[in-house]
Amino acid sequence: MNSIGEAASEEKHLDWSAKQGRILTDRGSALSYYSEENGFPFSPEVSGLLHDCTVMYRCSSFNHAPYWVWQELPHYHLERGDSNSIFRNWSKEFLQKRTKCPIVGAWKRPLFAGKWEHSTEEDEEVFNIQTSTLFIDLRIPRSKPVCKWENMETQSIDNGTGNYRQILQSFSDHDLRLYARQHVFGGISVLSAEHTGKSLPLCTRHHCIDWNYVTGKPRPRPNKWYIEGNQDDNTGGAPFDTWKEWSYATDENGQCYYSERWERLPCDDFGNGLRLAMRRRLRASDDKNIHVDAILVAVGDHFNYIIGREPLQYAKKYPNANTLVEIVDTAIACGDRDTAISYLSLDGGHGTISSGWVVDCSIQSWRHGTRVFDCIAQSRDSSDIKVCGDGSDYQLWEVYMGGGVWDVYECSFQRAAELELILKGTGPVSYCSRL
Repeated sequence: MNSIGEAASEEKHLDWSAKQGRILTDRGSALSYYSEENGFPFSPEVSGLLHDCTVMYRCSSFNHAPYWVWQELPHYHLERGDSNSIFRNWSKEFLQKRTKCPIVGAWKRPLFAGKWEHSTEEDEEVFNIQTSTLFIDLRIPRSKPVCKWENMETQSIDNGTGNYRQILQSFSDHDLRLYARQHVFGGISVLSAEHTGKSLPLCTRHHCIDWNYVTGKPRPRPNKWYIEGNQDDNTGGAPFDTWKEWSYATDENGQCYYSERWERLPCDDFGNGLRLAMRRRLRASDDKNIHVDAILVAVGDHFNYIIGREPLQYAKKYPNANTLVEIVDTAIACGDRDTAISYLSLDGGHGTISSGWVVDCSIQSWRHGTRVFDCIAQSRDSSDIKVCGDGSDYQLWEVYMGGGVWDVYECSFQRAAELELILKGTGPVSYCSRL
């Protein structure tokens, strides 16, 4: 590629995050659509349904106009610091009700369309793994210089401790800006329904780890959308192979202002085989070790992982920066590499269980070819895995791995020993034989 072509490619990459935002928000108009004037009023309170686990079943399922509440904002519980207990309670009640989630599976995104712009799977590689409870959504632009970073000389880096800072410190200022243009986020999905003339299920996502989140600058509108499944699939209905995500609020013409088309990845067993959702447990208050949030989800042969940011002890505040890209660009312009690198500490990726839990696509490109348990390990000698628990109630099990204890939110296995075998890579992987 000549220098002109390289410059054009880099300009396209630097615009990737902004373009995703323009599509998602109708060029910034989305917030105005969540208004009383537009038919989607804000309701500051719903009696008796504020902070307890029943909020997930509130569902806007009342015979009046749609509305939304603060508790539906994606970073509400992240900012309150109560997502561990709230998400745990939600998942227990959701699974007790045995409500079928129609989008359990591993998904790619062929099309992301707004009013005047769109992107396709030729522009970004997307791995969206959704269990009945937890999810992780990974989006990597194909313009990202992956080969440049996955082949970095890292022999001197202790990958077992996840020492990303030494690697990112070797990046140029320009490379740090390029690296910021990608996305991963994870949390819990809440299904609901609405009695306002539409029969489509609703999904509201609550984020506990988010690449785009900036401390004190939460997203000001819900991550809430309708699910339209392709009933013409050969599957004969849910679980379906393809579905569309339609924005909850509508524009001034009463139309959804964005949509996403999702297609099932091969070998996810239609969400009916292996399913696993785990989150790293909060450390005890007297534990002097640093707690870093993390989630691991798997459906069929596919897994995604996400690891939160380390404490931002090196970061300065930039009041006018509202997104990670704005933070990084502003910090770099001010010569403040420490802040940029601190915000870029978050990691996430995708891989397959049949490969031995090896990562094949990651925020940190140098993780490619690494076992996921080495990615999440918090120390060099913390790679051992042990699952403890009696009986079939997996929500009482404890998973010891990566130097921490993990809570099981969802699991398709009946015994702790079976889960341990799978995590160690010695269990059956027959569910991925249908490629």
